[in-house]
Amino acid sequence: MKKYGNQTPTKSVILDYNKTLGNEAIKLYKKTGRSPYPWQENMINNLFAIGDDNLWTHSKFGYAIPRRNGKTELVYMAELWGLFHGLNILHTAHRISTSHSSFLKLKKYLEDMGYADKINFTSIKAKGQERLELSLEGGVIQFRTRTATGGLGEGFDMLIIDEAQEYTEDQESALKYTVTDSDNPMTIMCGTPPTMVSSGTVFTKYRESILSGGRKHNGWAEWSVDELSDMRNKDLWYLTNPSMGHKLSERAIEEEIGPDEIDFNIQRLGLWLKYNQKSAISEFEWEALKVKKLPTLKIKRIKIYI
Repeated sequence: MKKYGNQTPTKSVILDYNKTLGNEAIKLYKKTGRSPYPWQENMINNLFAIGDDNLWTHSKFGYAIPRRNGKTELVYMAELWGLFHGLNILHTAHRISTSHSSFLKLKKYLEDMGYADKINFTSIKAKGQERLELSLEGGVIQFRTRTATGGLGEGFDMLIIDEAQEYTEDQESALKYTVTDSDNPMTIMCGTPPTMVSSGTVFTKYRESILSGGRKHNGWAEWSVDELSDMRNKDLWYLTNPSMGHKLSERAIEEEIGPDEIDFNIQRLGLWLKYNQKSAISEFEWEALKVKKLPTLKIKRIKIYI
């Protein structure tokens, strides 16, 4: 019997709702010839939950998941729905290569849906700027890399923060107000837990505030372990990687195991470190240098003759 990964987040804050437009997003996505995994269907329903006022239940939603599980497919589902409903969307990423890849992916999905002759698009890869527009539906999406000033003076209905572990406070200051004027704004942040070299702090602080119950109209989901764990524990692979059995295999993960236990825990098991990512020395290295008692210092007096 084939084994599949855990389809339910290990930690989540999902507000109560009775209605969702997730089924509409799933229906559109399937027109590309692809089908979402069960965990992706559950997540898009949570993302697209609406209240009795027809406003998004979660005006901001963040989720973290280990690498190569298909986290960005949720974003593409949301963006396809937005394009077909006339939304103005901004998709941001940390690297030009990531932003450009998402542009090409969404363009391919629209072409597979039979809209090749109904897409207006521009691409300036060197500057990390691309744009797609559906000529009849009126939806527009722009793809950009993030800067400290990008987005100032512009307005959008949906804001995507991909590679959110690299999202910095100055970038957030430039972007968070871009959806303020929308009648029904949505911000989606997705990524992996920050590594030792990640520069962003917004994603971590957002997670902490949500899990402590400090936000209204906001949601969160993650697949993670709570502490540094055995890299070879296959049960944890299935616990924290919902796409196991779908696109991820045990053999592929076995090939990832190396000498860096911390990096594997972060990137494959979803561990959130408890100390500052930008520290020059890790908590474990610091503990290894601890002495049982302070040494006794002896001062040798030196006579100086003048």
